[in-house]
Amino acid sequence: MARWLLPLVLLALLPAPASAASLAGTKWRVVSVHGHAVPRSAGEHLDFTARRISGHDGCNGFRGRYRATVTRLRFRDIVSTAIGCDGGPPSISGPLVSTRRYRLSGARLELLGRRGRTLAVLRQR
Repeated sequence: MARWLLPLVLLALLPAPASAASLAGTKWRVVSVHGHAVPRSAGEHLDFTARRISGHDGCNGFRGRYRATVTRLRFRDIVSTAIGCDGGPPSISGPLVSTRRYRLSGARLELLGRRGRTLAVLRQR
């Protein structure tokens, strides 16, 4: 029995995997969309609460719901203001709809598509 105790203790010391709980209460600045840099001045951001998101895509504000597990992430029921904007940096709006998974590493959040391709990179603010 004693030989099983050490592995159990070591397992308990491992950090918990990322989950919806680890996203709740966090705020992120959009750094890149589809590999294209988004300047800080664009003001694009994404904020998570317990089950909801809100943010700004550089032109319009948006809000919606999300569901996350250890590796999966889906955004739903996204509503947005409808201000018409010409040009500007790449928008986070498209990647939100296409996100299927995510990777959380310290202050970096990657939104991933169906095949694991990085759709957007965000930095915690």
